[in-house]
Amino acid sequence: MKWEQTGKTVLADGGRTIVYGTKESPVKIESRKRAIPHAGRSGSWMHTTYAVIFPNGVEWTYHTLADAKRNAEEETRKYLPTF
Repeated sequence: MKWEQTGKTVLADGGRTIVYGTKESPVKIESRKRAIPHAGRSGSWMHTTYAVIFPNGVEWTYHTLADAKRNAEEETRKYLPTF
């Protein structure tokens, strides 16, 4: 499947959310980059997670985009007739 960027939101603190989708699947992937405050000092560090979002609203979170894509594609192949 070819995943393409379908949306992007940039936050004031430098974080961002990027939405990916395909023509073949109703499943979406969101890349969520967030500023995490340092413990015990000022400032923050950036952390990215990847959420696979199913049409029924269920989300599964991964640490790599490759894992998120693999899962989304497997679930689409498994359940495509029911979508």
